[in-house]
Amino acid sequence: MRKVLAILLPLLLLLTACGGTSTGKSAGAAEIFDTVKVSGGSDEEAPTVEFESPLDTSAAAAKTVAEGEGAEINEGEQIRVQLVALNAEDGAVLGDTYSQGEPQVLPMDESFKGQFPELYEVLIGTKVGSQVAFAAPAPEAPEGAPEGAPENPKQILVLKVISSEQPPPEPAVLSPEDVKKLDDEGRLPTFTFGENGAPEVTIPENEPSDDLVVKVLEEGDGEVLAEADTITANYTGWTYDGEKFDSSFDRGEPATFPLTGVITGWTKGLTGQKVGSKVLLVIPEPWAYPNATQGQPSGTLVFYVEITGKEAAQ
Repeated sequence: MRKVLAILLPLLLLLTACGGTSTGKSAGAAEIFDTVKVSGGSDEEAPTVEFESPLDTSAAAAKTVAEGEGAEINEGEQIRVQLVALNAEDGAVLGDTYSQGEPQVLPMDESFKGQFPELYEVLIGTKVGSQVAFAAPAPEAPEGAPEGAPENPKQILVLKVISSEQPPPEPAVLSPEDVKKLDDEGRLPTFTFGENGAPEVTIPENEPSDDLVVKVLEEGDGEVLAEADTITANYTGWTYDGEKFDSSFDRGEPATFPLTGVITGWTKGLTGQKVGSKVLLVIPEPWAYPNATQGQPSGTLVFYVEITGKEAAQ
């Protein structure tokens, strides 16, 4: 969750349908993009990106390399972008979002600004349709990585801004009265259980709530969970079309994790519940994986959770 921004840690270059460069906004060591040329491509197809290699990515840099003709991007909006990542040493394509079908959504907020100040500076005030190049030093290997492990490649990313708009309203936690109303109307998922206690879900055909649904199926008699606690739980998760994507029951043991280290829907939905409780969570996308990367589920998610224990924060 919220790891969407990690896609940007390589560098980024804007793609253009006509090729060439532009004298648009820039920040950081933007002179590294002087030899970059892009050609072809569209909103659905990645462009060809060429440059004199290697590019020096030792300092962060961003530059608008082709001006769009749409509305200006403003603070607080969210933008949809397509990206292509290339090896800064030899220009080889490392990956793209075009082949994944859906553009990435990036929030123009303080969190993004803090992580990518050069890119944020260039994007704000740039027009929709623009191509923006971005570069940053390669991230260091994580602590504990085996000695001799290959280093992360130096990368550039090519980004095209597809659209910019105000973000949807922040979800809320649905009131118990509204949850009961949905339940009485048959508009909530239901569960059946196998011999090992593993749940199977039946999801109604209606559209899910835009807010977080928390329904206590069976209340426990243990301690109340605080947001700062680490909890142990058995769970299964499905997308709203009924596809299972994760289950501790399948692994044969419960999972342990801090409530502050999971998706927002878990943090808000399980804080205040008791150990021993069994809970249904229907989590809207903004509180699940709003910028789902490969391997993460997208859209509204359904979870069955059995809280088996907790460790209070020290």
